[in-house]
Amino acid sequence: MEDPKAAEAKARGNAAFAEKDFATAIKHFTEAISHSTHHVFYSNRSACYASLGEYEKALEDGSECVKLKPDWPKGYARKGLAEFFLKRYDEAAETYKKG
Repeated sequence: MEDPKAAEAKARGNAAFAEKDFATAIKHFTEAISHSTHHVFYSNRSACYASLGEYEKALEDGSECVKLKPDWPKGYARKGLAEFFLKRYDEAAETYKKG
């Protein structure tokens, strides 16, 4: 069960993401993470960082997502995307294969 405060922050983050206000979305997902280390919060924040071209941070969150939920393919997609844009093509290919 998700922490209510985390769920509220996630909802605000999702709304900001939908408006393409990625910096605000990052703040909300970071708040959600402060209440609960749910893998989806890291996935969503990774998507925000990638949308801003901050691929190192996107990779950190994508990696954490995979660590928390290794059987969730979307985490590998987040991680692989960041690796690809960091020109770590072999790593990206391996990540995509795992997911």
